[in-house]
Amino acid sequence: MTAGIGLGDMCAACARNVTRKASHIGRLVAIVTTLLLAGYLMLMLRSTPLASQTTARTVGAVAAVAWYLLTFRIVQRIAFEWLKSRRP
Repeated sequence: MTAGIGLGDMCAACARNVTRKASHIGRLVAIVTTLLLAGYLMLMLRSTPLASQTTARTVGAVAAVAWYLLTFRIVQRIAFEWLKSRRP
């Protein structure tokens, strides 16, 4: 055991390393899924009436940004817990 670190805890360097890897995985998954969502929205929003097109595009853009943020946070947390459990 290392002094100052409880059983099952990580040292500061290990925690930074796991957090960095989890952020990378979260960012990659969020970007890929957001691009897929944006492509889907672009295809589906082309059929909206011309009068509603600006509103539909604005709502679609807000939805894509919200999707990115939520996906990043969720995947980052899942990846952090998974990487933390896999460390030696």
